[in-house]
Amino acid sequence: MSRQVINDGNGKPVSVLIDYQEWLRIEQLLEGKELNFAAPANPLDWYVLTETTNSVLNELIAYTSRERRKEMKQVRPDLAKIKLLEELFEEVHSINSNPENFKSIGRMESIIGQYAPKLTAIHNAA
Repeated sequence: MSRQVINDGNGKPVSVLIDYQEWLRIEQLLEGKELNFAAPANPLDWYVLTETTNSVLNELIAYTSRERRKEMKQVRPDLAKIKLLEELFEEVHSINSNPENFKSIGRMESIIGQYAPKLTAIHNAA
């Protein structure tokens, strides 16, 4: 745990910067809760989820674009299929374009949980 004491011009301590995990333990003590000394989450979790979320969304964007183009080249394009592909493209693209979706581990897990099965079904159907 890292701690840094911040002093005023006279050398009197005015603030303390502490590690977030240490602050959580202090909060638990102040609230009278039992301490949970479970190991902190892997600091790479956020990065892994960001990359996974990006991969899932970008693959769906590529899939919808590719399939729409293939369908449009047909002699008799299936307009309903094209419309569904366009709707999925817009939905996924708007999620991918919103930076707020990548600021929360829970939100990224939710996006992966919702769209990874769609991507898996697409790959299994191929």
